[in-house]
Amino acid sequence: MTTRAMHQATCLILTVLAGGSRHGSQIITGVHEISGGRVRLCVGSLYTALDRLRADGLVGVDREEIIGSRLRRYYRLCLAGAGQLPAGPDQLAARPHLHVGDADRDAAAAALCEHFAQGRLTADELSARLDAALAATTRGEMSLATWDLP
Repeated sequence: MTTRAMHQATCLILTVLAGGSRHGSQIITGVHEISGGRVRLCVGSLYTALDRLRADGLVGVDREEIIGSRLRRYYRLCLAGAGQLPAGPDQLAARPHLHVGDADRDAAAAALCEHFAQGRLTADELSARLDAALAATTRGEMSLATWDLP
């Protein structure tokens, strides 16, 4: 596996696949849902990202089927990919559709403040991420505020 900067769309794709095997349009819909409508993947962008993730050993082909006369390929998260999932204070991305509560939002806010104190975030970044974390209703939304932090 090569080391590359993890882009937001890549993290969202991995997060969607953490919920199980999915085909292309299901991945696009899942990314749109867990991003709260903020990220819309184009088909070309999705398959470019999936090809890169497959080459890196993070995603694999689960199965293929013919629907009408078209091939439908299902992708799954590999063990190496599960280790790359975006995570918050308590591995929030593991089940992106689960709802978060006030305690989860408070924990994410505390973690973000610690990252700010360590110099990993600017004041503007902290403010934007706190807004996102405190407004989050699902784990997938919560992970958007913390996905690129150690």
